[in-house]
Amino acid sequence: MVRMIAGVIAAGVLVLGFAAAAYAPYHAQQPAAAAADVKTQLNTAVTHSGFAANGTSMAYVQQHLGHALNCIEGKGGKNFNASWGNVCEGQGSGILTDLRGASGSAAVMPLVQHADELAVSGVKSSDLTTARLAARGVQALLKVVAENVK
Repeated sequence: MVRMIAGVIAAGVLVLGFAAAAYAPYHAQQPAAAAADVKTQLNTAVTHSGFAANGTSMAYVQQHLGHALNCIEGKGGKNFNASWGNVCEGQGSGILTDLRGASGSAAVMPLVQHADELAVSGVKSSDLTTARLAARGVQALLKVVAENVK
């Protein structure tokens, strides 16, 4: 079951990553300030999802995956949970929010939405392996997004 989940995550990341990479160069890029905010938040979320992916306790994994989720959604997000802490505070309004309407974001928005859904499932999981795999998937998706936001 765990290998199947990991395989599905890996395949999804590859397919979506190639699609984003192929699509992005043909469209206008977002303004430099907005891109900088998004890139900063992405870097923070990638770091914390990485912490979660390597965690050895459920509390640690959920805490750091929650950090990544809060960065993805921002304070206004439906799954934002202040008890996890807002490690992206002052960096922007949330990756999803800051990408909306920005030129060139259409290619990467589905990746961020999938990362958001995966993070939600990970923080809700009661199984450590499942939560860690979700965190690994979130990290991989957000890395692809970071590589394609200019």
